[in-house]
Amino acid sequence: MFDYNKLPRFEQKLVLIAVGILTLFLVFAGFNQLIGAINDFRNGGTNSNPQTISFSGEGTVKAIPDTAKVALGLVTEGKDSISVQNENTSKMNAVIKFLKDQGIKDEDIKTSNYNLSPKYNYDKGKSTLVGYIINQMLTVTVRDLEKIGNVLDGSVSSGANEVNSVSLFIDKPEELKNKAREEAIKQAKEKASTTSKIAGFRLGRVVNFYENSMGEPPMYYETMMSKGGGVSDVAPLPQIEPGSQEIKINVTLTYLIK
Repeated sequence: MFDYNKLPRFEQKLVLIAVGILTLFLVFAGFNQLIGAINDFRNGGTNSNPQTISFSGEGTVKAIPDTAKVALGLVTEGKDSISVQNENTSKMNAVIKFLKDQGIKDEDIKTSNYNLSPKYNYDKGKSTLVGYIINQMLTVTVRDLEKIGNVLDGSVSSGANEVNSVSLFIDKPEELKNKAREEAIKQAKEKASTTSKIAGFRLGRVVNFYENSMGEPPMYYETMMSKGGGVSDVAPLPQIEPGSQEIKINVTLTYLIK
């Protein structure tokens, strides 16, 4: 039979240390079991890894574009760089003045490209400098779609000889996105409610929300103009019809299952 008092003092200390460690282990083990029991009670007897279920919904809103961006500009050629720049500046100033006369604000007229480059002729492997070319482009935001035709025609009449594209888009889509988002969430909630009733489980709170928004890209209309052409050289510009665009919001709601 084990007699603690008969052990040497050193071995008695080892026994006390072992008993202390074992006691601490049992205390912590019991504490963890108590915490686990409390969590199980809070979760209604379920395990500590809650079960979840997700439902998705989609909301779509259609709207007519209300804004256009027009890419137009000048290609100017000449024998020396100074005369080319002077001619180009004079013509571009006339185009910009016309645009402002149409009520287009300064912040809606942006120089998107300005390039001065030499022009060479190549003959029998030799290059000869024959002049210079300036390519200057403007990006013009037109906020009144009824003015697009006037902007295109008037810009050409004022000296522009490049009209590359017209893009139509919705300037402030946030309000429309909110409507689409509201519809998507409503759809997801209806799916969740119907499914839980059919399957016989109860929904808890929403623990995760995911959203993906999709909008149609701007509609582009390309126009063709010959470099250096005047009004008489340009084919009639197309009638620009804004049509409609769709804004879509997809959402996913993740619920706890009670």
